[in-house]
Amino acid sequence: MNDRTAKRIIKEDRYPYDANSPTQHSEYVCPCGKGKIVYEHVVGFGDFSAWIECKKCDKKYEIVMGCGYLWELREK
Repeated sequence: MNDRTAKRIIKEDRYPYDANSPTQHSEYVCPCGKGKIVYEHVVGFGDFSAWIECKKCDKKYEIVMGCGYLWELREK
């Protein structure tokens, strides 16, 4: 599963702490369907992160960045 094959729940620009550039915030349905995968990217910087907000999937999968997608899940 990766950012292109996962079902997106939300995509929005957020302005944390009155910043001049937005943070792109996206949430996707995790593989079990009970949690989510969160991806954030600060526009104009190389700062991005992704994490799993599901206890079941967090134990089974890890997020790999820089693999040709924004993020990709792989079994641990």
